[in-house]
Amino acid sequence: MSRGPLVVAMLLSALALPIAAGATDIKIVGQSRASLQLKRDILAVIAGYAKARHSCGTIAGLETAPLPKGFEPKSAVFRVSEPQHFYERWVADLCGTKRAFLVALWPSPKGGTDYKAVEVPTGTEP
Repeated sequence: MSRGPLVVAMLLSALALPIAAGATDIKIVGQSRASLQLKRDILAVIAGYAKARHSCGTIAGLETAPLPKGFEPKSAVFRVSEPQHFYERWVADLCGTKRAFLVALWPSPKGGTDYKAVEVPTGTEP
């Protein structure tokens, strides 16, 4: 599932929030507006991408941080135009390598939340 019909939860702060992903728990640190289920959905997409792109589908940890209100990426590949969107920076530990993702979230017209997650290559400013 690439988009989750889930309601965005209040800003969540966690020192360590384990999420079961198959047989592995993912330690999440930081703040995010995504609900636990929405995080699981986005992480499943990131894991599938990482397996295809980097030959690693195992996420050992995740650091999340909301970006400032009004933040807009400089590059069009990272931007979304949907109303009420906001961005978060997620850094996933993929097989011992930290990889950054720009995650955009916005209310879905069908209810819940839609999202887009794009890897931000090292040295790139979104």
